Amino acid sequence: MLIPAFNLDLNNPILRGLATVGKLDGKHPSLTCATSAGKIFFHSPHEKDPKDQLRFLNINRRISAIACGKLNPKLDRELLLVGAQTTLLAYDVLENSDLFFKDAPDGVNAIVVGAFAGLETPLALVGGNCSIQGFDSTGNEAFWTVTGDNVSTMAFCDVDEDGELELLVGSDDFEIRVFRNEEVTSETTETDRIVALTPIRNHTFGYALANGTVGVYSAPGQRRWRVKAKHEVTCITGYDLDGDGQPELISGWSNGKFEVRSDTTGEVIFKDYMRDGHSVSGILRADYRGDGRTEVIVCSAEGEVRGYLPAGEELAAMVNQGGMADKLEDETLQELNQRKQELLFELRQYEQQGSKSADSGERPAGMVAKDTRIAVRLVPSTTDSCLYLTLESNNDALIKAAVVFADRLFEGGESEAVHERSPSAELRVPLRPGKDVSAELAIKALVGGRASNVLHVFELSYQLPKFAMYVMVDSSTAAPPRAGVTCVLPGAAKKVRLWIASTFNTRSPTGNEPEHTVEYAFQSLRDGRPLWLKMTAEAGGTMQVLTEDIELAGEVLTDLCSALQVVELESHAEFPQEMEVFRAVLLRVDEYNATRLKLTAEMADQSNIAKTLVIRAEDARILGDIKAMRAAYAELYTLNAELMGEYSKRANNHEQLLAALKDVNHMIQKTARLRVGSAKARIVSACRAAIKANNIHSLFQIMKSGHP
Repeated sequence: MLIPAFNLDLNNPILRGLATVGKLDGKHPSLTCATSAGKIFFHSPHEKDPKDQLRFLNINRRISAIACGKLNPKLDRELLLVGAQTTLLAYDVLENSDLFFKDAPDGVNAIVVGAFAGLETPLALVGGNCSIQGFDSTGNEAFWTVTGDNVSTMAFCDVDEDGELELLVGSDDFEIRVFRNEEVTSETTETDRIVALTPIRNHTFGYALANGTVGVYSAPGQRRWRVKAKHEVTCITGYDLDGDGQPELISGWSNGKFEVRSDTTGEVIFKDYMRDGHSVSGILRADYRGDGRTEVIVCSAEGEVRGYLPAGEELAAMVNQGGMADKLEDETLQELNQRKQELLFELRQYEQQGSKSADSGERPAGMVAKDTRIAVRLVPSTTDSCLYLTLESNNDALIKAAVVFADRLFEGGESEAVHERSPSAELRVPLRPGKDVSAELAIKALVGGRASNVLHVFELSYQLPKFAMYVMVDSSTAAPPRAGVTCVLPGAAKKVRLWIASTFNTRSPTGNEPEHTVEYAFQSLRDGRPLWLKMTAEAGGTMQVLTEDIELAGEVLTDLCSALQVVELESHAEFPQEMEVFRAVLLRVDEYNATRLKLTAEMADQSNIAKTLVIRAEDARILGDIKAMRAAYAELYTLNAELMGEYSKRANNHEQLLAALKDVNHMIQKTARLRVGSAKARIVSACRAAIKANNIHSLFQIMKSGHP
């Protein structure tokens, strides 16, 4: 158990994830937290007068994100950034003044302050509705890009160890993306919504998911470890709390648990619980007491604040005295003893079966033959709209059950179990992946005789291709889709065929195909929509991905370019149906914006009338005219009800506007994925400029050709 260096009770609730520490006066750290009723409080332990240690700031809006940072290099202090539903406030606490107040139509879900690769000055980066905006110290938009879904968390980390920070972005579509300026350098798919990201050291970063999973990546896509609990993770950070010179992953949980795990093994080093099991709202790091030592500050939802110092000499003394060493030794001996008992049980079973076999001269009914092998193959089924992972034994051994483990493959879990009432030599496990992901399947097949109580476990593995949900069809019996994307890949026909064979679970190239041409037709097992891959000798190698689904085209093209190590790619896109739908979305955005302005103006007029009625009623009260006062208040009551109704209309209009803006940003992201490298970044910035200028014709031209 950890012993806190200090313990405070601030008697104010702290909203989850809305706590930060900043040097708002340039010298002393202050704990800054969002509390109920749209307020922010500052706790400054350096103030001598206890009354001045706790101060409040009224925002009068539902606060969605806060952060502190040096946004203005000319100032020697940090600024407070406060995000509400559609606004961003930059506030100078020392001067009690606003630096800027900006509208953020895409919403404010997360804020980080700093500069990363490609940016010279620090920005306030705001993650919202499928987009990331960057504002400089004057409030001007200096950065904008799109993501696949709503941004839930952001963090800076040098993931490629080049000495420059990249931006880690977690979103609601289960993706962890790494941004280098506007360009996405890598994407990692997880099993649930990303709720928190934190750098640990160099290229290593921690993550937390909505399903109670915490883990560490040593690089994008290279997971070191992960653990899953039944409670919800609320926040994480990285810091060396055990004093061994290596940082750990520190996590806070909804049941009040505060946990420290090794970043290399995931082993629990320390844990503690907040008072009465109150949820952990935030974990921060700062020299909070001003004694030159950095503490880990843990905040609970009820306002309890604890500070923990690195273990240092005390931990070394515990290790020397054998306290922790004995504990680790006991745990290791317990695990080894358990494994010993399991092996002894297996040995007894084999000995019993072997003695029976020696007495009768025949193989016992429960034993399987020594040469038993289990073959694994994928069988697509268009009637059942799924893939069947088929397990088949090479003799009379019966496959009674199987369990398949895989990441990102099964809805609501990470495994699938199948048990047949009448077992046979073949067992089929249905697979219906919701996304096109490559997955390593770990299979445990239980094999034995018909009347046997003892089963043999075969451990197998199978690599599921990324586009396994697309089955090959005869291209001569159907016409190709009219929509698709066209690009030039000179001299890549052979590599394209190899890529198709490995990612679409189809036959390997035979060598009889024409040298410079490729033509494959596929059909989706999900919805039956066609996908054609064609390549001709034109321009040295013109590649076509023909499909009505622009998102699928981008996924295929991205994976192909990654396999062929293509770093720059221009393309021409033709998706008439998608563009018509997108045109309707843009019209809805215009309608919602016009309605919003109209409702705002009407509510402003009614608010002025309400103020007049309040003054009239008060004048009548002072003059003793009770009849006039009652009439004024009755009229005010009616007007207030109308204002509430108008507010409900505006709130509904705002929700619909956010949904439409999300579709707009998502469409920009989908068209950008049809290009690679600088062309992709150019698409995003050009689309943003066209939307700002309300030039719809230019916007469609950019999405189609990649150029204004």
